[in-house]
Amino acid sequence: MINITPEAQSRLAKFLTDNKASRNVRVFFPSSGCGGGGLLSLTVDEPNEADFSVQIGDIVYCINLKLQEVTGGVKIDFKDNGLDSGFVVDSEKILPAVDSDCGGCSGCC
Repeated sequence: MINITPEAQSRLAKFLTDNKASRNVRVFFPSSGCGGGGLLSLTVDEPNEADFSVQIGDIVYCINLKLQEVTGGVKIDFKDNGLDSGFVVDSEKILPAVDSDCGGCSGCC
């Protein structure tokens, strides 16, 4: 199951429109490199037969079925604390720790 807050849905729709991007959004788990570290992320990608997908508004959200077994339900939100803002993707279940391929951001960013 994928849920999204109204604030996140509105901001994501605007982002996709402003960038003339596809209205297909994938929840994924970056597992290596500096982008890794055990946090779910979002990207623009077409759903396929190995995915669970759901349309919310005019956006189709998808997640690989095997990943969904690990995450359980997923909630997409938008946070803005004044200093930092962005989309936050939380899972119902605790995700496993992932080793990074680099020695820290100072080594590869």
